[in-house]
Amino acid sequence: MLLQPTEEEEANHELKIASQGDSKDSIVEHFTPILCAPCNPPSSPTSDSDPPGLSLEDDHIAEQETHPKSEMECQSNKHTFVVLADSQLGMTSLNVEWETELHYCRMAVDRINALQPRPRFVCVCGDIVDMESSFYYNNPKALKKYGLEDCERIQQEQFYDFKQVFSNLHPDIATVCLCGNHDVGNRPTPQSIEKFRDAFGDEYLAFWVNGTYNIALNNVLFINPEGAEDMFTKQLEWLQDRLEYANRHEASQIYVFGHHPWFLYSDEEDFDDFSPNIGSSFPPEWDDGSGRFDNAIFPDSYFSMPKQYRQKAMELFKEYRVNACFSGHFHQNLVSKSSFGMDMIVTGPLSMVFDSSGKSDQPERNEKGRGIRVVEVEASVPVDGMDSKRRTGAGGGSFTHHFECLE
Repeated sequence: MLLQPTEEEEANHELKIASQGDSKDSIVEHFTPILCAPCNPPSSPTSDSDPPGLSLEDDHIAEQETHPKSEMECQSNKHTFVVLADSQLGMTSLNVEWETELHYCRMAVDRINALQPRPRFVCVCGDIVDMESSFYYNNPKALKKYGLEDCERIQQEQFYDFKQVFSNLHPDIATVCLCGNHDVGNRPTPQSIEKFRDAFGDEYLAFWVNGTYNIALNNVLFINPEGAEDMFTKQLEWLQDRLEYANRHEASQIYVFGHHPWFLYSDEEDFDDFSPNIGSSFPPEWDDGSGRFDNAIFPDSYFSMPKQYRQKAMELFKEYRVNACFSGHFHQNLVSKSSFGMDMIVTGPLSMVFDSSGKSDQPERNEKGRGIRVVEVEASVPVDGMDSKRRTGAGGGSFTHHFECLE
């Protein structure tokens, strides 16, 4: 369980931060007010009736040991978490069956449970299932057509089967599930988002883990907010509030999770910058033999984000010093960097794997297949030996990451 701070603990934490610029003597003077109420020692001096050898400081320490720290406080030098994406049950067969994807989900759960040290949490970065009615009902581009009732039934069955498999994660590992475009549609609506909420809870949230702050978004709304503009605006305001909060509390690292990459290769890229001939080969599993898919590709432009909406987030990420964003959607591994030094880390899928010709010079090109990304976070930055994938934060933390293929 990831114990989150109470309002009182948050207030005390801010006072503690404010005191850090003082001298040691001043810190002692400020020490009592920043204690949580149950830990506050009495204001009167020690009386003759106190047990021999037990000072107020000893009593305070004993009291603190009986109250577990919240995750706002750094509790250990290191922790790990896992990112996975695009389980997309039903993708391979266009929702005729989804045992194919469930097989890899089970493999992922087994691999995560075997990790040592045990991860603090797992974030599933969207496209939990493939069936979403706007793709398959009354859509002239649908590769396979379904009636509306069939779409609703299949999606609910897929939601259920996914939860059944991931219920086998070790109970100490928290699970965060984000929505993707195949969960709520390319143009999300209040109705499609509500269905996701009914199945998985809030579609955006934030939480502390060992002194790091983690923000999980429904960034499908940044692709096309027109179907739920009020929800988009509310989430954007919430995002700024959470980033301000994380900075105010000096989070050692700030991570943002979403389904869509905020960008593929550059935070200045726009759709017109992509060549229509650059992309990933069309999946042979979907070829109907008609010849219409011969030499077809999934263009990279499909997987990028409209610049006009991306910039709204990028401005916040730059101002509030976000260390890294994690996503899926691209169905392959890719690690890029923003103009201000933030990492954009895209994790390969548990379903069908793509391989874009646009990332030929990317080292992650060799990290192919279905798998999971393991992120290792350190509370302090070592002086020597920082590898190419280590990124540091203003609060003194750093992280490394690697992809583990399941095949």
